[in-house]
Order: sequence, then C-alpha cells, then structure tokens
Amino acid sequence: MQHITDSEWQIMRILWEKHSILATEVASILHDSKNWSLTTVKTFLSRLVKKEMVRYEKRGKVFLYTALFSERDCVIAEMKQVLKRIYGGKINYETEHFSFYGVPNLDLITRLGAHYEETYQRISMDYQYRCDEKQMVYLYASQSRLHSTLGLSIGPAWLRAGWEWEIIHLAPEDLFTDISIDSAAIHVWMQRVIYDINPLAPYWLRQGIAAFESELLKKERLESVLKKASTSIRPQTIENLSNQFDLFREQSGYELSYTVIQMIIDQFGKESLNIFIHNHQDYMSAFGMSSPQFWTKWASYCKSQYGNGGNNL
Repeated sequence: MQHITDSEWQIMRILWEKHSILATEVASILHDSKNWSLTTVKTFLSRLVKKEMVRYEKRGKVFLYTALFSERDCVIAEMKQVLKRIYGGKINYETEHFSFYGVPNLDLITRLGAHYEETYQRISMDYQYRCDEKQMVYLYASQSRLHSTLGLSIGPAWLRAGWEWEIIHLAPEDLFTDISIDSAAIHVWMQRVIYDINPLAPYWLRQGIAAFESELLKKERLESVLKKASTSIRPQTIENLSNQFDLFREQSGYELSYTVIQMIIDQFGKESLNIFIHNHQDYMSAFGMSSPQFWTKWASYCKSQYGNGGNNL
C-alpha cells in the first residue's frame, strides 16, 4: 500500500463513508472546510487512482469513485509502518511466512520461526488457510513496552502476548514462567488466523481454537479449573462469557472454550469445526442439531470429562 498524503486521507474518509461518490459530491462536502475547487478534488482522486487506492466507474458522462481498501486495512498498514519506524524497520530474521522485528535474540527467533512454520503447515491444511503476506512478529525488551504498544498504561502481569493491527507482540521469554513462549506465540497467531477466516467469529470461538491448537493450557490447569467449574456449567455458559480479555480470563473463558473445541473435534471432526467457523449461527449444517441441543450436549460432555469421576484428558 503506497503512502497517502494528509489531503488524500481527507478524500479517502469521504469515500469510506459514502462508498461510491461523484467528484462533484466530494467537492461539495469539502467546500466549507477546505475550500477546494472541483479541479483540486479531481487531482487528488486521480493520484489515488494511480496509487491503486481508488477505482472509478463511468456512468454515462460522469465517474463514480470507490475506495479499493477498507478503512481498517489502511489503518493497519499505517500502524505497521509506524512500528517499523519505531524499531528501525529492521527485520532480524524471517521465514517463508513470518518476519521478526524488535529484540534481535537470534536463538529465540530462529526457534520460534521453526515452530511457526511447522504449525503453519498443519493449520493451513486443517483450516484451509493461506496468508497473503508474511506475519509480522515483534519481540519486546520489556513487558511495559508491550503493554504500552497494546494501549495499556498498566497491564496485568499475565498479559505477555497479544495480537493487534495484524501484528503479533511478545514480551521477553523469561516472563513466560507458567506457559511457554512458543505456545503463547501460536495462541495469538491462531486468533489472527480465525479472524482472517471469519471476522465475525465470536470471541470465545477464536480463543477456544487458539487455546486448543497452541496447546497453551497444561493438563493440570485444565483439570483443576474445570473440575471446580463443572458444577456450575449450563448450556448458556459459553454464550455468557465476556468479550473483554480480562473478564474472559476471570470467567475461565480459555478453559471453557477449549472444551467446546475439544468436544467438536472429538464428536464431529475438524470438517464440522470449519463449517461452524464460517457460519457460527448455523448449528444444523455444522453438527446436525439445533443450538440448544448442541449446548446441552456440550454441558454434559464437559461434566463427564472434568467433573468428579470424569475421564479427564
């Protein structure tokens, strides 16, 4: 994506709001605030067309202009450029699908790169996923810098990895005492994978798949948390989980959503999970049962696996 000037951003914001619009309409909207002539507006539109940010379509004697990229795409691209400038734009290491920035810990990033590529091969087959560009990974010198980048002045101590602006952010490895940085790195990347497949997939589904595929949760943690939670599990438990990361964790959201994915794969298979990811409201197509039937089945499964006397993992 090419560099856009401040004036061109003014044009883009109107195109995002109006979708398809005439040059005269753009000039009319900007006349009071910018006092730009129609000629000036057409000049900016022509530049955006040359930069392949905007397309036009002839309608009779006039041209309709439409943005080729969403506002979110452009914001993410700009944020990536900002972060590259902050860290000098230097790629410390790269593999076929991943590039590493930030702290130049070669031993760590080569290990993470190998782990990412091995996982990518499996995930690409299991979820029919292909990335359009290399995934950017930033390694931070401190947890406070990580939190600052994620927009948190004071973040919780357990928050050591994140996914924001399509970039993976990782704290120093020595902070990963209860989980491995390798699993955390896969966990945040898998959230991005599921988002790419379906941006409307619910938060619990993204987190559940990420926890399952990354093997983030140790057996002892799963058994301990879920044995305590099993007596209060109801068919509506998952749907009542918060979408806020801190509340989600307090509600044992990672462990509970993990069991949903575990049950789907055990009882229905990866093909059904893929159907559900693409349309999470169509339980009949994915599982051959209604939503209430599915969640009742899950509640029973969870209690049988993790309740007193259950089989566990």
